[in-house]
Amino acid sequence: MENYGCCPTANAVSHAAWDKGVTPRINRLRNQYWTYRPTLDLERAVSYTETYKKTDADDAVIRRAKAFHSYFSTKTVAINPDELIVGSLGKAPRSALFCPELSWRWLYNELDTLSTRPQDPYQVTEEDKKVLREVIFPYWKGKSVDDYFLANLPSDLAPIVQESGAVFLDFKSTCGTGDHAPGYENIILKKGYRGIQMEAAAYLAQIDPYDQRFHDKRRFYEAVIVICDAMRVLGERHAAAARAQAASMSDPARKAELLEIADICSRVPYEPPKTFREALQTIWFSQIAAFTEENATSISLGRVDQYLLPYYRQDLFAGILTKETAQELIECFWLKLAELIFVISKETAAAFSGYQPYCGITVGGCDKYGRDATNDLSYMFLQATMDLQMHVPTNHVRMSAETPESFVLKVCDLISLGTGQPAVFFDESAVKMMENLGLSLEDARNVSFTGCVEPSVSGKVSMWNEGGRFNFGSAVEWALWNGRSKLMGNRQFGLATGDAAQFTTYEQFEAAVQKQLEYMIKVCCLAGGVTELAHARLPQPYKSITTEGCLEAGADILTGCATYNIGPGMESTGITDLADSLAAVKKLVFEEKAFTMAQLLEALDRNFEGHEKLRQMLINDAPKYGNDDPYVDNIAAKFDEIANKTCSRYTSTWGTPYIHGVVPVLANVVHGEVISALPSGRKAGEPLADGISPYPSYDRLGPTAVVKSVATLPHANNGCGTLLNMKFSPSLLKHPADKKNLAALLYSQAKLGCYHIQFNVVSRETLLDAMEHPENYRDLLVRVAGYSAYFVELRKESQQSIVDRTEHSRW
Repeated sequence: MENYGCCPTANAVSHAAWDKGVTPRINRLRNQYWTYRPTLDLERAVSYTETYKKTDADDAVIRRAKAFHSYFSTKTVAINPDELIVGSLGKAPRSALFCPELSWRWLYNELDTLSTRPQDPYQVTEEDKKVLREVIFPYWKGKSVDDYFLANLPSDLAPIVQESGAVFLDFKSTCGTGDHAPGYENIILKKGYRGIQMEAAAYLAQIDPYDQRFHDKRRFYEAVIVICDAMRVLGERHAAAARAQAASMSDPARKAELLEIADICSRVPYEPPKTFREALQTIWFSQIAAFTEENATSISLGRVDQYLLPYYRQDLFAGILTKETAQELIECFWLKLAELIFVISKETAAAFSGYQPYCGITVGGCDKYGRDATNDLSYMFLQATMDLQMHVPTNHVRMSAETPESFVLKVCDLISLGTGQPAVFFDESAVKMMENLGLSLEDARNVSFTGCVEPSVSGKVSMWNEGGRFNFGSAVEWALWNGRSKLMGNRQFGLATGDAAQFTTYEQFEAAVQKQLEYMIKVCCLAGGVTELAHARLPQPYKSITTEGCLEAGADILTGCATYNIGPGMESTGITDLADSLAAVKKLVFEEKAFTMAQLLEALDRNFEGHEKLRQMLINDAPKYGNDDPYVDNIAAKFDEIANKTCSRYTSTWGTPYIHGVVPVLANVVHGEVISALPSGRKAGEPLADGISPYPSYDRLGPTAVVKSVATLPHANNGCGTLLNMKFSPSLLKHPADKKNLAALLYSQAKLGCYHIQFNVVSRETLLDAMEHPENYRDLLVRVAGYSAYFVELRKESQQSIVDRTEHSRW
């Protein structure tokens, strides 16, 4: 079979041969992974277009189901050498499926530069370009989610959303909703798709003909039946492919493996899995299905160590599994997850860099009674990440003051490798956050994480984030310049809050910043509502059957029928820049009168040229967030809560309040590019601080002081979460005693009520050398935001923002 997406020669593979996997097979599979490059795959786009052309008269949900079934019935099926978990999203590993019903316009504009652009290029053949131009683009013009968004975005909101750079919604207007934790434990593994199909058939037979929603329910259940049959087809086609490959296989060991694969795929995912390996294969096929339904991110696996534990223990007891064979299966599974990528525009890739699907797993934490639930699989999943050192899956670790020290030290072992893994979340705040969002205590204790840091509960919650993105830094700039954006042609994007030079009190300036922030959030939420309406026109029958409440109601998940409907979420960055700026103005202008507001504005207008002495005063003589100083920390906490409350004033299409989180991805770089100089001492165009992290080099008192500043924020009120990055010198984690210190820091965060932390353990010198000699650092992983990426695959601006983070070299 043609090797789609492969590099042309083995010499083109620049990653060093791997030898850290649990078995030689794992090393071979990891080496094989790098023979594939991210490639645009058109099979789905062509298949869906053909189905849509034939089904004009059908209901929208039926068209979606038929297109899904047609694709799974015809897509290329391949089983690659050494694989034990099989199947690929597209023709081959690292294929990105193009979904023209979401957005086609950006690809139309970028088609000839897609494979050469500076961030996240995708290979695309000339033949496929021709198909896109002659078949795909003409049919979908005017029919996509993005078309609806652009046509219905109110004219008074459009300039801010599309031109200011202060607010953007491109991610959700051009991609799927994503941000979902399917119900693996409570639905998919428990019932299999046959069980779901039987339930849908039973509901269909029982619909009351006098029900006002009779026809909607009927179409929904018919679509579910088609979707479940597509999952049967997916499994059986892989079973047939395995048998065909086995028939021509001369190696008896591989022949036996292929026949076992065929046996497994003839059962799952249609039937419920009986073994640990069958459960992993079911989950992988289900991930393929989720990413097929929509080009999106953050389809997370939830608490894998909890719901897979019964399969693991049962197989160990039965003697069909050993700890080593289980570890090998886990690492095979990890490598399949790393294949997942999605395709995005050049502008979106600047903020969401690194081919990251945000496919997360959650381990550790408490059970429904509040007791620690760490188990053998918790350790084994971390070990798989240590053995492979890949950017996917994202490891989310739950811990509390009661988490066993042995497990926390295992976490510290992984952190010390310098891969940016894992992210650590603290149960005390995470559980409270879910309770604040309306979940019962029992359900809240089952929290897992999607995307970067966003909380969810598998199979019960409908909650998509990145509904819109805004930044606190622009609120400061607009307050300084009466609503104008200096770097964007001095255009009036914000409110006219007055000439800042005439402010006579700090309270006047703070009030102006608050007004600008509230206005920015208003625009973000109102525009986000248009995105919601656009997506509601594109039913999601697959996602619906993975979420409790939808099958029972006979309705799509986007109608608000899940057990818990939350958000959507609006996310932000720059809270630190706002706090540092306001603290500087308060202290140096209005309290100490070191200079006037007019003098400050002149220095800012000139980007501090000729005013370096004043800039150094702003940097060194004003309090800075991250140093355990209530003077500035309280400002950050106050404005974080203002953002939370402002978002909650606006409601989604299903009536739930919008929520807020301080989650940066790389938007701190993108937002920073459009913001002029700030009173924090930051120069024009430079990145903002990321998440709730201190501004680079402004935190001077070590990790403990950072944590104490962070603890002052109202974490449990941030429904999308809060994100803290910290960078350590490798010398800080060289010895066992150092890891004990790190463990103590994590336990302290749990007790202080923090929500999240993640680490880069890499020196500035290493990063700078990697920028100069990327060929020597192909495997260098860094923590970007709520995910890790290969450093040399990031654009220079993003690389520099990571280099510039404060590097802690002492406790």
